[in-house]
Amino acid sequence: MKITSNRNTLIKGLQTIQAGLSAKTGTIPILQNFLMETEENGLKVVFTDLEMAIKHHISVEVKNSGSITMPMKKFMEIIQNLGEENDVNVSVDDANRVAINSGKSKFKLSGAPKNDYPVIPDLDETNAFKIPAGLLSSMISGTIFSISTEDNRHFLNGLLWKYEKEVFIMAATDGRRLALASTGKVKIKKDFKAIVPSKILNELVKFIKSSDFDEKEEITVGLSSNQLGFKIGKTVFISRLMEGNFPAYDQIIPKTRENSVELDAAKLTAVTKRAAICSSERSGVVKYTFKKGMIIVNSSSQNMDFEDELEVDYKDKDMQVSFNPKFVLDILKNIGDKNVIFDFNAPSTPVKVRMPGNEDFVYIVMPLRTQ
Repeated sequence: MKITSNRNTLIKGLQTIQAGLSAKTGTIPILQNFLMETEENGLKVVFTDLEMAIKHHISVEVKNSGSITMPMKKFMEIIQNLGEENDVNVSVDDANRVAINSGKSKFKLSGAPKNDYPVIPDLDETNAFKIPAGLLSSMISGTIFSISTEDNRHFLNGLLWKYEKEVFIMAATDGRRLALASTGKVKIKKDFKAIVPSKILNELVKFIKSSDFDEKEEITVGLSSNQLGFKIGKTVFISRLMEGNFPAYDQIIPKTRENSVELDAAKLTAVTKRAAICSSERSGVVKYTFKKGMIIVNSSSQNMDFEDELEVDYKDKDMQVSFNPKFVLDILKNIGDKNVIFDFNAPSTPVKVRMPGNEDFVYIVMPLRTQ
């Protein structure tokens, strides 16, 4: 095997698959490696941790075909420290020794044959569907922050994907908040329900945002009984699905509302950030007191107190609701500078957060109990 590549092209291509490297891959030495294999018009690079795999195509000049696996971190470190003025030449001998030459710099690295590397399944396109890259990215970004980061209920570490009644839904919850995204713009052959690990979704969104994809460019999504895959051009992401029973989230979505208020998201973000500075790190409470024409926001800790006031068009009965400020800020960050609507029933019941005229994203937050 022998290839020649521009240094920056090689780095950018390797960064796409490098994200799969995690601490646990250290327990199986070969998983520290990535697979490099020549193919038509370039090089296929592959990385897996046995739960997730990424395949990516890099345009390089192929002089001799072949394949090799080698340590990802060490190879990347070498390429990044080569000079930019010269191309990079990579060749492999019969003893699986990899020569990396650029200008007068010469490295040799021990590799391992392709047969030692795990076999990566192809994308199952039997029940595949297509979705615009921009829509998929926004649905994931608009929900994934609500997943659990605790391991005791592992199925909450992923997003529920569901298609029923011609609506595609993503749901994320950590038991204290819920984020929902839905669209009727995607056509799928049959109904399904699956829990998708957050790791592959984070990497997919990162790839979409860092690449020059048009938002309308379609991504092929392949789904089988135990895996989910994404194909964008010549790049493929594949992951195992998670096992478990996702909570019946629809049961906590309020069906009615007694009080409702529309707020400027930017102003609410600013005042919540100020309040969060003074909230106790232990309890993390910010109180929002709704009165005619205003909201009073306050927080306190052992050594600090805070109070501020926002003018709002609020006409319902007085009510005080307490939230973890992080939960409020996570929602507002996704909403941006638009207005936001809070729907209440009582100080201790779930609060629904939504955008005016947009039911594609819905958020539910459980208030905190305060003394």
